[in-house]
Amino acid sequence: MELSGATMARGLTVLLVLFLHIKDLPAQAADTCPGERGLPGAPGKAGPVGPKGDRGEKGMRGEKGDTGQPQSCATGPRTCKDLLDRGHFLSGWYTIYLTNCQPLAVLCDMDTDGGGWTVFQRRMDGSVDFYRDWAAYKRGFGNRLGEFWLGNDNIHVLTAQGSSELRVDLVDFEGNRQFAKYRSFKVAGEAEKYKLVLGGFVEGSAGNALGAHNNHFFSTKDQDNDVSSSNCAVKFQGAWWYADCHASNLNGLYLRGPHESYANGINWSAAKGYNYSYKVSEMKVRPA
Repeated sequence: MELSGATMARGLTVLLVLFLHIKDLPAQAADTCPGERGLPGAPGKAGPVGPKGDRGEKGMRGEKGDTGQPQSCATGPRTCKDLLDRGHFLSGWYTIYLTNCQPLAVLCDMDTDGGGWTVFQRRMDGSVDFYRDWAAYKRGFGNRLGEFWLGNDNIHVLTAQGSSELRVDLVDFEGNRQFAKYRSFKVAGEAEKYKLVLGGFVEGSAGNALGAHNNHFFSTKDQDNDVSSSNCAVKFQGAWWYADCHASNLNGLYLRGPHESYANGINWSAAKGYNYSYKVSEMKVRPA
């Protein structure tokens, strides 16, 4: 049986309508209730170190600083008094310049009697042996933190710069302080055996126990320059401007107060005689 043309046309129309109807149906709705998010996994291992980067460019050069003030023989301080006058008020070690242009480290006492004193001898605890030979006293010995002798060559140059006054400070083992002050003090050069040239006694509770040594030469255990028939330096175990023999012996043995031996300690006879050795002794000079 053959279909008529009208029947076929109606069939195509029905198929087209069904196709369009199906096309317009809504798609299946998406899931609107997802599950909870899981914990993150452990981090992976670090990768290998990358290659070193190129070196950066060189930075700009900084500005040049101000020129420092030169310290020299021409402009430097000659004494501790010079330093005091320049505003250095603390006691301690400084560098001064002697007239031969030699720089010299010295202990400056900026407190005692107006300050400005250059200390050339200090005894305080017996830590340094003062029974030494000529060469040792010539160049100096000891240490900055304790006892020392500045050196006869240095003391000579220091006191040859002009007139200097001398002060001797003493402290006994009971804490009592005494002093002696002299109008002038000078030590000659080695050619004159470091002869003592001392001015008059000015004042002081310790009395005058150095005047008897004026115009006498310096003696050590290996250079006997005194006027005694014996070697005073050996006999009294020190080094000093011995005459026949001494009224003071501040470079003698450190005997810690009263001692039975005679005159071989740190003695200053005008104050405590020949059988008492002081705890502290300082000898210092200042421009007069």
